[in-house]
Amino acid sequence: MKSKNAVMDGITVLVILVLFGIISVIGLNLFTTLNDEVQSDSTFTPEAQAISSSLFDKYPVLMDNLFLFAFVLLIIFTIVSVFLLESHPIFFIITVVLLVGFFLSAVLLGNVFDDMMNDSDMSTYANQMPKMSWIMQHILPLSIVNGFILVIALFMKFRG
Repeated sequence: MKSKNAVMDGITVLVILVLFGIISVIGLNLFTTLNDEVQSDSTFTPEAQAISSSLFDKYPVLMDNLFLFAFVLLIIFTIVSVFLLESHPIFFIITVVLLVGFFLSAVLLGNVFDDMMNDSDMSTYANQMPKMSWIMQHILPLSIVNGFILVIALFMKFRG
């Protein structure tokens, strides 16, 4: 049944996004510690300290925009790949039932991300990435829209 592949593609996108978000925030945490060490160590030249400071200032914006870019591209990729799958309309009901699992995984992964980012150590770093935080806070409604677009792309094809 190829409609199961469409739902699995959606779950794969969710897992990739959550992992990317968590790794980005943990990376910012580590980079903050590293940058503090570089700035306080007098053995580094002022040029090295300036480069480290410049990279540190750019990191949150870069990762935030990269997350948004990855989110949009993964959604487009999933829709295109699902459109290329051959499916029979009889599997529509099964696909809708599988979407419930997709939505459940979106809730669970969103809660995992939210729990990690609400930790007192991570919340300051997560707040520096507003686009990522917004997407992950609204992952269920975004997943519902994406899921129904996937179903439409899977079953509403021109057959000739």
